[in-house]
Order: sequence, then structure tokens, then C-alpha cells
Amino acid sequence: MDHSAISARVFHQLADSYREKFMDLTLYDDSYREFCDLLPPGRARVLDAACGPGNVARYLLAQRPELDVLGIDLAPRMVELARAAVPSAQFAVQDCRHLARLQQRFDGIICAFGLPYLSPEEAAAFIEAADTVLSPNGVLYLSTMLGNREDSGIHTCSTGDQVYINYHSEDHLTRLLRERGFSLVKQSRMASPSAASKATIDLIVIAKREVPRAM
Repeated sequence: MDHSAISARVFHQLADSYREKFMDLTLYDDSYREFCDLLPPGRARVLDAACGPGNVARYLLAQRPELDVLGIDLAPRMVELARAAVPSAQFAVQDCRHLARLQQRFDGIICAFGLPYLSPEEAAAFIEAADTVLSPNGVLYLSTMLGNREDSGIHTCSTGDQVYINYHSEDHLTRLLRERGFSLVKQSRMASPSAASKATIDLIVIAKREVPRAM
């Protein structure tokens, strides 16, 4: 069963209400600004993976209007809302589990709360793929909800719709990043926003791709 595809269908249906709840949320803005500050100057190319209604892309471009931002999401209605909210960015219906299909390289990749809809194996594959499409010294931003793998399962939304939520381990994610040669720039935890349907502890990790040493 493809839990990510099922979740995308639910988010397609709930996109407008999701936008109302989270579009103007400022809780994570400081971490988005740190990501921006690590990008190279000028027209850096950024991928907003699992972009939702465009809230992250809108913030990034407010800080750095010169950025070249591509947002992707598997829920078509989310992409429609993002295009309306951030006309200066590009958006497409794409699966973040298949970054190689984009056939592009990026100076930064931000995946804000896309990991809860990826299994640990899919999250590992995402980090590996991000490493291959990031430019030297590229920056990777990940945020997710912390928890044990056995806590993962079907979650019922306030509307009665159901999605599969994957909880991730901080140790597992940071180990995956180090194994791919990333250096960790930031690790922080915070309580989930009050608008969240379930109280959790959120993890934010910002990592930088190390340039391979010349032989």
C-alpha cells in the first residue's frame, strides 16, 4: 500500500483548510531564515519539496527575492494554491520520492514536514537523492515529528479523513546525513503548533553537503 499517495489524495481534498490553518504560521520562520542565510549569494536555486500551499516558498522569497524556487507536491490542489500565493516561484505536481526525475541541480533543498509522510526507508532514499541533486556546499533542511517507529500508523484528522503518519528518530536521521557526508549545521526541537491536530515534538535539522576532497 502506498501510504504517501493516499496521504496526497487526502491533502488534495483538505488543501484549502490546511492553508487556512498554516499559511501564516510563523513558528518556524527563524529556521527558514537560517536556511536562507546558508545559501550562496545571488540567484541560488532552491527546491521546496512537499511544498504544500506555498507558505515556505513565500517566506523564502520574501527574504531573498532573487532566489529561483521550484516547489513540488503530490497533491494537485496544494500546487494550485501555491501558484496563486507565490506567482514568482514555479510549482509542479511531483513526487518528492523521485528527485532524480526533475533532472536539475539545486543549491538548497527544503523539506518542511514532508518526512512524516515518508517511511524510514523512503526518508533514507530521499536524503540519498538530495545528496545527488545538491550542488557542492548545497544546503538541506528537514523537519519532522519525533517518535518511535512503532508509533507510526493511521491518524484520523479532525475531518474524519485518515492519513498514515511516520514518526522518525533524531539519531536515525542524523546518522543518515552523516553517512552521506553532510555536516550538521543545526539541530533543534520544539513543541508543535497549537493548530496541529496532535501535540508532538518537532525536529528541525539543517545540514550542508561537504565538497569532496581533491585526491
